[in-house]
Amino acid sequence: MSGLVRLAIAIFSLFLLAACASTTVDVTDAATTARLEAFKSGNVVLPMGTIEAADWTLNRQAAYNLLAAGKWRELADLVQRKGINNDLNWYYLGRAAEGLGEIELARGFYQRSIERTRSEKYSHRCQGKVVSMCDGFDFPDVTQTRLGALKAAAPADAGGATEAQAGGNALLRTGTGFVVDTAGAVVTNYHVVQGCGAVSFLLIGNASSDATVIASDPVNDLALLKLREHPKSASVFQDPDKLRPGDDIIVFGYPLVGQLASAGNLTRGSVAALSGLRDDARYFQMSAPIQLGNSGGPVLNQAGRITGIVTYKLNAARELKTTGDISQNVNFALKTSVLRSFLDSNNITYARSNSVASPTAADVGSEAAKFTGIVGCYRN
Repeated sequence: MSGLVRLAIAIFSLFLLAACASTTVDVTDAATTARLEAFKSGNVVLPMGTIEAADWTLNRQAAYNLLAAGKWRELADLVQRKGINNDLNWYYLGRAAEGLGEIELARGFYQRSIERTRSEKYSHRCQGKVVSMCDGFDFPDVTQTRLGALKAAAPADAGGATEAQAGGNALLRTGTGFVVDTAGAVVTNYHVVQGCGAVSFLLIGNASSDATVIASDPVNDLALLKLREHPKSASVFQDPDKLRPGDDIIVFGYPLVGQLASAGNLTRGSVAALSGLRDDARYFQMSAPIQLGNSGGPVLNQAGRITGIVTYKLNAARELKTTGDISQNVNFALKTSVLRSFLDSNNITYARSNSVASPTAADVGSEAAKFTGIVGCYRN
Protein backbone atom coordinates (compact mmCIF):
# COMPACT_ATOMS: atom_id res chain seq x y z
CA MET A 1 0.00 0.00 0.00
CA SER A 2 1.46 3.33 -1.07
CA GLY A 3 2.10 6.12 1.37
CA LEU A 4 -0.38 8.30 -0.50
CA VAL A 5 -3.18 5.74 -0.10
CA ARG A 6 -2.36 5.30 3.60
CA LEU A 7 -2.51 9.07 4.02
CA ALA A 8 -5.91 9.19 2.37
CA ILE A 9 -7.26 6.42 4.60
CA ALA A 10 -5.85 8.08 7.70
CA ILE A 11 -7.37 11.41 6.81
CA PHE A 12 -10.75 9.83 6.13
CA SER A 13 -10.72 7.91 9.42
CA LEU A 14 -9.55 10.93 11.36
CA PHE A 15 -12.37 13.15 10.22
CA LEU A 16 -15.27 10.72 9.83
CA LEU A 17 -16.56 11.49 13.30
CA ALA A 18 -16.02 15.19 12.78
CA ALA A 19 -18.43 15.14 9.86
CA CYS A 20 -21.16 13.78 12.09
CA ALA A 21 -20.53 16.24 14.89
CA SER A 22 -23.30 18.54 16.02
CA THR A 23 -23.43 22.02 14.51
CA THR A 24 -25.20 23.44 17.55
CA VAL A 25 -23.47 26.52 18.95
CA ASP A 26 -22.58 26.41 22.64
CA VAL A 27 -22.74 30.09 23.62
CA THR A 28 -21.06 29.37 26.96
CA ASP A 29 -17.95 27.84 25.40
CA ALA A 30 -14.92 30.15 25.43
CA ALA A 31 -13.60 28.92 22.07
CA THR A 32 -17.00 29.45 20.47
CA THR A 33 -17.16 32.96 21.90
CA ALA A 34 -13.71 33.70 20.56
CA ARG A 35 -14.73 32.53 17.09
CA LEU A 36 -17.79 34.77 17.20
CA GLU A 37 -15.67 37.77 18.15
CA ALA A 38 -13.25 37.00 15.31
CA PHE A 39 -16.20 36.68 12.94
CA LYS A 40 -17.70 40.01 13.99
CA SER A 41 -14.35 41.75 13.64
CA GLY A 42 -13.75 40.25 10.22
CA ASN A 43 -10.49 38.69 11.43
CA VAL A 44 -11.28 35.18 10.24
CA VAL A 45 -8.35 33.07 9.08
CA LEU A 46 -9.10 29.95 7.02
CA PRO A 47 -6.35 27.41 6.32
CA MET A 48 -5.70 25.67 3.01
CA GLY A 49 -4.03 22.28 3.16
CA THR A 50 -4.68 18.62 2.44
CA ILE A 51 -5.82 17.73 5.96
CA GLU A 52 -8.09 20.77 6.20
CA ALA A 53 -9.51 20.03 2.75
CA ALA A 54 -10.39 16.49 3.83
CA ASP A 55 -12.11 17.82 6.92
CA TRP A 56 -14.08 20.34 4.85
CA THR A 57 -15.10 17.67 2.32
CA LEU A 58 -16.85 15.80 5.12
CA ASN A 59 -18.53 18.91 6.53
CA ARG A 60 -19.61 20.93 3.50
CA GLN A 61 -23.05 19.26 3.29
CA ALA A 62 -23.68 20.28 6.90
CA ALA A 63 -22.70 23.85 5.97
CA TYR A 64 -25.09 23.85 3.03
CA ASN A 65 -27.89 22.56 5.26
CA LEU A 66 -27.27 25.38 7.74
CA LEU A 67 -27.37 27.87 4.87
CA ALA A 68 -30.67 26.47 3.64
CA ALA A 69 -32.11 26.61 7.16
CA GLY A 70 -30.94 30.18 7.75
CA LYS A 71 -28.96 29.19 10.86
CA TRP A 72 -26.44 31.97 10.43
CA ARG A 73 -24.43 31.80 13.64
CA GLU A 74 -24.11 28.02 13.35
CA LEU A 75 -23.00 28.42 9.73
CA ALA A 76 -20.34 30.97 10.62
CA ASP A 77 -19.08 28.82 13.47
CA LEU A 78 -18.88 25.65 11.35
CA VAL A 79 -17.02 27.40 8.55
CA GLN A 80 -14.52 28.83 11.02
CA ARG A 81 -13.94 25.39 12.51
CA LYS A 82 -13.97 23.27 9.36
CA GLY A 83 -13.76 25.56 6.36
CA ILE A 84 -10.84 26.12 4.02
CA ASN A 85 -9.65 29.24 2.24
CA ASN A 86 -11.82 29.05 -0.87
CA ASP A 87 -14.46 31.22 -2.43
CA LEU A 88 -17.33 29.05 -1.20
CA ASN A 89 -16.46 29.43 2.48
CA TRP A 90 -15.99 33.18 2.25
CA TYR A 91 -19.37 33.30 0.52
CA TYR A 92 -20.89 31.31 3.40
CA LEU A 93 -19.40 33.75 5.90
CA GLY A 94 -20.88 36.60 3.87
CA ARG A 95 -24.31 35.00 3.91
CA ALA A 96 -24.02 34.44 7.66
CA ALA A 97 -23.06 38.08 8.24
CA GLU A 98 -25.88 39.27 5.99
CA GLY A 99 -28.35 37.03 7.80
CA LEU A 100 -27.23 38.45 11.14
CA GLY A 101 -27.67 42.02 9.88
CA GLU A 102 -23.94 42.78 9.71
CA ILE A 103 -23.98 44.33 6.25
CA GLU A 104 -20.53 45.92 6.22
CA LEU A 105 -19.08 42.65 7.43
CA ALA A 106 -20.93 40.76 4.70
CA ARG A 107 -19.48 43.06 2.06
CA GLY A 108 -15.97 42.29 3.28
CA PHE A 109 -16.51 38.54 3.24
CA TYR A 110 -18.10 38.62 -0.22
CA GLN A 111 -15.14 40.61 -1.51
CA ARG A 112 -12.76 37.99 -0.16
CA SER A 113 -14.84 35.30 -1.86
CA ILE A 114 -14.42 37.07 -5.18
CA GLU A 115 -10.70 37.44 -4.56
CA ARG A 116 -10.37 33.68 -3.96
CA THR A 117 -12.26 32.97 -7.17
CA ARG A 118 -9.71 35.06 -9.03
CA SER A 119 -6.78 33.34 -7.32
CA GLU A 120 -4.42 31.47 -9.61
CA LYS A 121 -3.25 29.13 -6.86
CA TYR A 122 -6.58 28.02 -5.44
CA SER A 123 -9.50 28.45 -7.79
CA HIS A 124 -12.00 26.01 -9.24
CA ARG A 125 -9.20 24.63 -11.44
CA CYS A 126 -7.04 23.32 -8.61
CA GLN A 127 -6.98 19.72 -7.41
CA GLY A 128 -5.18 18.34 -4.39
CA LYS A 129 -3.27 15.07 -4.59
CA VAL A 130 -5.70 13.33 -2.26
CA VAL A 131 -8.91 15.36 -2.25
CA SER A 132 -10.13 18.46 -3.99
CA MET A 133 -8.71 21.61 -2.49
CA CYS A 134 -11.35 23.79 -4.06
CA ASP A 135 -15.08 23.11 -4.61
CA GLY A 136 -15.72 26.81 -5.13
CA PHE A 137 -18.51 28.22 -7.28
CA ASP A 138 -16.73 28.58 -10.62
CA PHE A 139 -19.12 31.44 -11.30
CA PRO A 140 -18.33 34.53 -9.21
CA ASP A 141 -21.49 36.28 -10.43
CA VAL A 142 -23.42 34.69 -7.53
CA THR A 143 -21.25 36.45 -4.98
CA GLN A 144 -20.92 39.53 -7.17
CA THR A 145 -24.69 39.85 -7.37
CA ARG A 146 -25.14 39.71 -3.61
CA LEU A 147 -22.28 42.13 -3.11
CA GLY A 148 -23.79 44.51 -5.64
CA ALA A 149 -27.16 44.35 -3.90
CA LEU A 150 -25.55 45.23 -0.57
CA LYS A 151 -23.61 48.08 -2.12
CA ALA A 152 -26.86 49.49 -3.41
CA ALA A 153 -27.56 52.59 -1.36
CA ALA A 154 -30.98 54.13 -0.99
CA PRO A 155 -30.84 57.30 -3.07
CA ALA A 156 -33.62 59.66 -2.08
CA ASP A 157 -34.08 60.90 -5.63
CA ALA A 158 -34.17 57.65 -7.51
CA GLY A 159 -34.02 54.25 -5.95
CA GLY A 160 -35.20 53.95 -2.38
CA ALA A 161 -36.00 55.52 0.93
CA THR A 162 -33.32 57.40 2.82
CA GLU A 163 -32.14 56.31 6.23
CA ALA A 164 -33.83 59.35 7.71
CA GLN A 165 -37.14 58.19 6.25
CA ALA A 166 -36.76 54.94 8.15
CA GLY A 167 -35.90 56.43 11.51
CA GLY A 168 -32.16 56.49 10.82
CA ASN A 169 -31.92 52.70 10.52
CA ALA A 170 -29.55 51.12 8.00
CA LEU A 171 -30.98 49.57 4.87
CA LEU A 172 -30.68 45.77 4.97
CA ARG A 173 -32.24 44.81 1.65
CA THR A 174 -34.80 45.80 -0.94
CA GLY A 175 -37.51 43.96 -2.79
CA THR A 176 -40.51 44.78 -4.92
CA GLY A 177 -44.16 45.12 -3.98
CA PHE A 178 -47.35 46.24 -5.68
CA VAL A 179 -50.48 48.08 -4.62
CA VAL A 180 -53.65 45.98 -4.52
CA ASP A 181 -56.09 48.68 -3.47
CA THR A 182 -56.06 52.46 -3.28
CA ALA A 183 -56.71 52.33 0.47
CA GLY A 184 -53.00 51.56 0.82
CA ALA A 185 -52.66 47.75 0.77
CA VAL A 186 -49.42 46.46 -0.75
CA VAL A 187 -48.39 42.85 -1.24
CA THR A 188 -44.85 41.48 -1.36
CA ASN A 189 -42.92 38.35 -0.38
CA TYR A 190 -42.59 37.45 3.28
CA HIS A 191 -38.83 36.92 2.91
CA VAL A 192 -38.46 40.55 1.78
CA VAL A 193 -39.77 41.92 5.10
CA GLN A 194 -38.83 39.08 7.42
CA GLY A 195 -37.01 40.35 10.51
CA CYS A 196 -37.21 44.03 9.49
CA GLY A 197 -37.20 46.71 12.14
CA ALA A 198 -38.89 49.14 9.76
CA VAL A 199 -40.36 48.91 6.26
CA SER A 200 -40.84 51.53 3.56
CA PHE A 201 -42.52 51.59 0.15
CA LEU A 202 -41.53 53.89 -2.68
CA LEU A 203 -43.37 54.54 -5.91
CA ILE A 204 -40.98 56.27 -8.29
CA GLY A 205 -41.93 59.92 -8.60
CA ASN A 206 -43.53 59.97 -5.16
CA ALA A 207 -42.24 60.40 -1.63
CA SER A 208 -41.30 57.25 0.25
CA SER A 209 -44.05 56.02 2.56
CA ASP A 210 -43.72 54.26 5.89
CA ALA A 211 -45.32 50.82 5.73
CA THR A 212 -46.60 48.46 8.40
CA VAL A 213 -46.69 44.69 8.00
CA ILE A 214 -50.28 43.82 8.93
CA ALA A 215 -50.39 40.17 7.85
CA SER A 216 -48.01 37.48 6.72
CA ASP A 217 -48.10 33.95 5.38
CA PRO A 218 -44.61 32.40 5.66
CA VAL A 219 -45.78 29.11 4.15
CA ASN A 220 -46.71 30.80 0.88
CA ASP A 221 -44.08 33.55 1.27
CA LEU A 222 -46.59 36.42 1.33
CA ALA A 223 -46.77 39.63 3.34
CA LEU A 224 -49.36 42.37 3.38
CA LEU A 225 -48.30 45.96 4.01
CA LYS A 226 -50.38 48.98 4.91
CA LEU A 227 -49.34 52.46 3.79
CA ARG A 228 -50.16 55.70 5.56
CA GLU A 229 -50.84 57.42 2.25
CA HIS A 230 -53.43 56.33 -0.28
CA PRO A 231 -51.85 55.62 -3.68
CA LYS A 232 -53.61 56.78 -6.81
CA SER A 233 -53.31 53.55 -8.78
CA ALA A 234 -53.77 49.88 -7.96
CA SER A 235 -53.22 46.63 -9.79
CA VAL A 236 -56.00 44.67 -11.46
CA PHE A 237 -56.18 40.87 -11.22
CA GLN A 238 -57.01 38.62 -14.13
CA ASP A 239 -60.43 37.06 -13.63
CA PRO A 240 -60.78 34.22 -14.29
CA ASP A 241 -57.18 33.04 -14.26
CA LYS A 242 -56.62 31.39 -17.63
CA LEU A 243 -52.89 30.82 -17.42
CA ARG A 244 -51.56 28.22 -19.88
CA PRO A 245 -48.09 26.88 -20.73
CA GLY A 246 -46.71 29.03 -23.50
CA ASP A 247 -48.60 32.18 -22.55
CA ASP A 248 -46.52 35.35 -22.72
CA ILE A 249 -45.93 37.13 -19.43
CA ILE A 250 -44.24 40.34 -18.28
CA VAL A 251 -42.35 40.91 -15.02
CA PHE A 252 -41.89 44.43 -13.66
CA GLY A 253 -39.81 45.26 -10.62
CA TYR A 254 -36.79 46.87 -9.02
CA PRO A 255 -33.87 44.41 -8.94
CA LEU A 256 -30.35 45.41 -7.87
CA VAL A 257 -31.37 48.86 -6.65
CA GLY A 258 -28.56 51.33 -7.20
CA GLN A 259 -27.12 49.40 -10.15
CA LEU A 260 -29.89 48.93 -12.68
CA ALA A 261 -32.33 51.53 -13.99
CA SER A 262 -33.96 53.46 -11.16
CA ALA A 263 -37.19 53.71 -13.16
CA GLY A 264 -37.74 49.96 -12.96
CA ASN A 265 -36.86 46.87 -14.91
CA LEU A 266 -39.14 45.05 -17.35
CA THR A 267 -38.46 41.54 -18.59
CA ARG A 268 -40.50 39.31 -20.87
CA GLY A 269 -40.90 35.57 -21.03
CA SER A 270 -43.46 32.81 -21.14
CA VAL A 271 -45.11 30.31 -18.85
CA ALA A 272 -43.01 27.15 -18.93
CA ALA A 273 -45.09 24.94 -16.64
CA LEU A 274 -48.13 25.23 -14.38
CA SER A 275 -46.33 23.93 -11.32
CA GLY A 276 -43.20 24.69 -9.35
CA LEU A 277 -40.43 22.47 -8.03
CA ARG A 278 -41.52 18.90 -7.39
CA ASP A 279 -44.91 19.65 -8.98
CA ASP A 280 -45.90 22.21 -6.34
CA ALA A 281 -49.26 23.36 -7.69
CA ARG A 282 -49.11 26.72 -5.90
CA TYR A 283 -46.55 28.03 -8.38
CA PHE A 284 -45.92 28.27 -12.08
CA GLN A 285 -42.58 28.25 -13.84
CA MET A 286 -41.62 31.10 -16.15
CA SER A 287 -38.71 32.02 -18.38
CA ALA A 288 -38.73 35.78 -17.71
CA PRO A 289 -35.35 36.67 -16.14
CA ILE A 290 -35.37 37.89 -12.53
CA GLN A 291 -32.63 39.16 -10.20
CA LEU A 292 -32.18 39.95 -6.52
CA GLY A 293 -34.79 42.57 -5.69
CA ASN A 294 -37.48 41.25 -8.06
CA SER A 295 -38.98 39.26 -5.19
CA GLY A 296 -42.56 40.31 -4.49
CA GLY A 297 -43.08 41.96 -7.87
CA PRO A 298 -46.02 41.43 -10.19
CA VAL A 299 -46.19 38.97 -13.05
CA LEU A 300 -48.58 40.34 -15.64
CA ASN A 301 -50.27 38.87 -18.68
CA GLN A 302 -50.41 40.59 -22.06
CA ALA A 303 -53.44 42.61 -20.94
CA GLY A 304 -51.51 44.00 -17.96
CA ARG A 305 -53.48 41.97 -15.41
CA ILE A 306 -51.87 40.35 -12.36
CA THR A 307 -51.37 36.65 -12.95
CA GLY A 308 -48.74 35.89 -10.31
CA ILE A 309 -46.20 37.26 -7.86
CA VAL A 310 -42.44 36.69 -8.31
CA THR A 311 -41.27 34.37 -5.54
CA TYR A 312 -38.04 32.51 -6.22
CA LYS A 313 -35.57 31.22 -8.79
CA LEU A 314 -33.76 27.93 -9.08
CA ASN A 315 -30.67 27.90 -6.87
CA ALA A 316 -27.83 27.94 -9.39
CA ALA A 317 -25.19 27.07 -6.79
CA ARG A 318 -27.13 24.04 -5.65
CA GLU A 319 -27.79 22.88 -9.21
CA LEU A 320 -24.12 23.21 -10.08
CA LYS A 321 -23.26 21.15 -7.03
CA THR A 322 -25.79 18.38 -7.73
CA THR A 323 -25.90 18.24 -11.53
CA GLY A 324 -22.74 19.95 -12.72
CA ASP A 325 -24.79 22.37 -14.80
CA ILE A 326 -26.07 25.92 -14.31
CA SER A 327 -29.76 26.24 -15.16
CA GLN A 328 -30.84 29.43 -16.90
CA ASN A 329 -34.06 31.38 -16.49
CA VAL A 330 -35.80 28.79 -14.33
CA ASN A 331 -37.92 31.09 -12.19
CA PHE A 332 -41.15 30.69 -10.27
CA ALA A 333 -44.15 32.80 -9.36
CA LEU A 334 -46.96 32.15 -6.90
CA LYS A 335 -50.30 31.81 -8.63
CA THR A 336 -52.96 34.45 -8.13
CA SER A 337 -55.36 31.84 -6.77
CA VAL A 338 -53.14 31.55 -3.68
CA LEU A 339 -52.49 35.28 -3.51
CA ARG A 340 -56.18 36.13 -3.78
CA SER A 341 -57.06 33.69 -1.01
CA PHE A 342 -54.52 35.48 1.18
CA LEU A 343 -56.06 38.87 0.34
CA ASP A 344 -59.59 37.55 0.86
CA SER A 345 -58.69 36.17 4.29
CA ASN A 346 -57.47 39.65 5.25
CA ASN A 347 -60.57 41.42 3.92
CA ILE A 348 -58.72 43.24 1.14
CA THR A 349 -60.84 44.35 -1.77
CA TYR A 350 -59.09 44.26 -5.15
CA ALA A 351 -60.07 44.92 -8.73
CA ARG A 352 -60.61 42.11 -11.23
CA SER A 353 -61.06 42.05 -14.97
CA ASN A 354 -61.40 39.51 -17.74
CA SER A 355 -59.95 41.90 -20.30
CA VAL A 356 -58.40 40.34 -23.38
CA ALA A 357 -56.94 43.59 -24.68
CA SER A 358 -53.35 43.30 -25.85
CA PRO A 359 -51.42 46.54 -25.33
CA THR A 360 -47.72 46.55 -26.06
CA ALA A 361 -45.28 45.35 -23.42
CA ALA A 362 -44.09 48.94 -23.09
CA ASP A 363 -47.64 50.04 -22.30
CA VAL A 364 -48.01 47.26 -19.72
CA GLY A 365 -44.75 48.32 -18.08
CA SER A 366 -45.78 51.97 -18.04
CA GLU A 367 -49.00 51.10 -16.21
CA ALA A 368 -47.26 48.67 -13.85
CA ALA A 369 -44.85 51.40 -12.75
CA LYS A 370 -47.82 53.33 -11.36
CA PHE A 371 -48.62 50.66 -8.76
CA THR A 372 -45.30 48.79 -8.38
CA GLY A 373 -42.64 50.09 -6.00
CA ILE A 374 -39.53 49.38 -3.96
CA VAL A 375 -39.94 47.74 -0.57
CA GLY A 376 -37.14 48.74 1.82
CA CYS A 377 -36.22 46.62 4.84
CA TYR A 378 -34.30 48.37 7.62
CA ARG A 379 -32.35 47.10 10.61
CA ASN A 380 -33.89 47.15 14.07
